[in-house]
Amino acid sequence: MPSTAPATAVGEDQRRDACATREAILKMARRRFSSCGYADVTLRDIAADAEVSAALVVKYFGSKENLFAEASGFEQDAERLLDCELPRLGEHLVRTLLDYHDRTQGDPLVRAVFTSSRPAGAQFRANFEHQLVSRLAERLTGPDARLRAELVCSHLMGLGASRLVLRTKAISAEPKENLVAITAPLIQRWLDGPP
Repeated sequence: MPSTAPATAVGEDQRRDACATREAILKMARRRFSSCGYADVTLRDIAADAEVSAALVVKYFGSKENLFAEASGFEQDAERLLDCELPRLGEHLVRTLLDYHDRTQGDPLVRAVFTSSRPAGAQFRANFEHQLVSRLAERLTGPDARLRAELVCSHLMGLGASRLVLRTKAISAEPKENLVAITAPLIQRWLDGPP
């Protein structure tokens, strides 16, 4: 019996499944590369962790080198986090990060902390520093732009670690909008710099 689902719905479902599969592969690749190092990881390892075939990993990423480059990068996360005008960036950073927590139960900034001391940590650290921290610092005006950018990132890391790793009671129980209202003005003060 032919399907009664519209063709566009089927196409959207396939795209959604492809995105979910790609994200699952990236998640497992990040975990493997950060704990084992590049040389000790195979595409078969990552495929098994993601519960897909190695051929599917190759289909999405082409090679181990390409997969590592994407898994160790913060480019897409940085784009999402920094995609706002400076006067509203504090609220945007907090809201975007909290939405990311809810959607993925993960945090790219916390990932940077955990992977920095692992075998592949040097590449993760370099990407985090270049793709996020430096780009944020370049957008800031006034004195101590680099210090202020690092303070913003460290505060956001602490928020993510408290919600997702430590699961502290008050922060975990607080509604997202309240966390945005409390935290965004603090972040914005660092972004704006001295009056």
